[in-house]
Amino acid sequence: MSKLILDLCAGSGAWSEPYLKAGYDVRRVEIDEDVRLIERRAERVHGIVAAPPCTYFCRMRMCRGEPTLGQFQEALSVVDACLRAVVLYRPAWWALENPQGYLKRWLGEPRLKFDPWQFGDPWTKRTWIWGDFAIPAYTLFTHPEQPLIHRKKGSRGRAHSDAENAITPPGFAQAFFEANP
Repeated sequence: MSKLILDLCAGSGAWSEPYLKAGYDVRRVEIDEDVRLIERRAERVHGIVAAPPCTYFCRMRMCRGEPTLGQFQEALSVVDACLRAVVLYRPAWWALENPQGYLKRWLGEPRLKFDPWQFGDPWTKRTWIWGDFAIPAYTLFTHPEQPLIHRKKGSRGRAHSDAENAITPPGFAQAFFEANP
């Protein structure tokens, strides 16, 4: 029986991809699904990765507009649902990701702060991870091609969309998998 990994607010599924390739049972709750409605399963959950949307917590210029109180409350309810899953399932390890920003006000100091270039991906995007997990080993450092992720160009020479910018860097995802099998 393979180990079960929950990928909450999965988006592209990039963070859980190394687990899937290694034969783990990966259950992805997509961003358009409501993580707040997840029902408890009888199965033993080995690990949880969660990447709630960052729109209202991000301090970077790419995050636009001043959120309303209602928008903040809704965003925090998604974070709360991810943390409730941790309490319900009591996995061997868990991690919650968001870019550097205001989520620290509610969750405290993150366990890990990194930029993708520290794991071999050639761009910057200061990212914070909260949770109970083994810290992945940094890989060969590479110099970022661009100073900010929103300037990173896609395969067609255009700037990446917000959805593309939100994808977990593959170098980090692999290093995280290796540290948290």
